[in-house]
Amino acid sequence: MAEHHLSGLDASDPLGFLAALGALRVVSEIDSSASLHWSHQAAWMAVLNYEGANSLIDVLVQDLDRWREGHEAIEVAAGADRKEQDLKHSPEAFRTLMRDLAAHPEAAAFVAAYATGIIVDGSGQTKPTSLHFTAGQQRFMDAVLDIRSQVTREDLEEAVYGPWVGRVGPKDLRWRAGSERSRALLSFDPSSTKSAVVPGASWLAFQAIPLFPAVPGRNRVVTTGFTGRGKSEQFTWPVWSDPLSAGEIGSIVGLSGLESMPPGARKARGIVRVFRSDVVRSSQGYGNFSAAQPV
Repeated sequence: MAEHHLSGLDASDPLGFLAALGALRVVSEIDSSASLHWSHQAAWMAVLNYEGANSLIDVLVQDLDRWREGHEAIEVAAGADRKEQDLKHSPEAFRTLMRDLAAHPEAAAFVAAYATGIIVDGSGQTKPTSLHFTAGQQRFMDAVLDIRSQVTREDLEEAVYGPWVGRVGPKDLRWRAGSERSRALLSFDPSSTKSAVVPGASWLAFQAIPLFPAVPGRNRVVTTGFTGRGKSEQFTWPVWSDPLSAGEIGSIVGLSGLESMPPGARKARGIVRVFRSDVVRSSQGYGNFSAAQPV
């Protein structure tokens, strides 16, 4: 099994972490034995293992082409109204969507991570995943559709192997740590300029969403990896040293109490580091991850 060192994907950045998991999930579609672990060099870098003659970038581009041909998980948002593009369906409409996609396992896994079809917000609309960081004129699925249309082979290479420079143009899911541009810390109005994004990393991170399903709990949506709520919400994730498959990773990222797990219990599970980022939400509802801290 070939070992691929993904030098652009750093586990200490939520976007890098999610993008590495997304790359694994994509590769697992063609090699069910594919696995991922992390190697500590200057940082915790992703290492992907899989069998196949094609290069990793070729595999990622071929999968991107598959999604561009039409994929149920996002085609439902094309031409939908603004609320549904922002994952704010009526509960009835979202449950209908879930039933309609039940025969399509991959699409159903994505939809199960978008929302629950049970929990609603104060307006009676479906409450989306904690990974929903859009607000105002931004809409979650509209950003996904835009990234799908604009991401290039070069973007994927930059995401996977670095360095991350990014470019202006594609929309942003806002998952990069510390990406918030605070007016108070800048000498200009950040709303007057567009920031560079890393569309290849955003696309791969979106591919990881099925590993973070949303479930109902105590009258709110509980998203795998997230604790707290509102302005006191955190995302906590593990770093592991032994190769794990996508299914195994789905279990380890869902472990509760990672931040307080004793060293012996972490070691028994192959966990070598745990990171946490606060979810910072503006008064308008936009979300960002704070810089990650080891816990």
